[in-house]
Amino acid sequence: MLDGYIIEELRRREAERQRQERQRPQVEIPKVRDSDDERDRRSETEEPAPSDSGSSVVTFDL
Repeated sequence: MLDGYIIEELRRREAERQRQERQRPQVEIPKVRDSDDERDRRSETEEPAPSDSGSSVVTFDL
């Protein structure tokens, strides 16, 4: 069985960890988007550029 001091220390540490977790900034992401934003959902690659020749160059630097 653990000593009373150790149990209290564990409780104190857990309470401190929970307090720090609550203080962290959080970002709320909307669950539903308006249908007006349909155009914003498409990626730029869905709309071909006017001067697009149909080819691409990809360079990988390792």
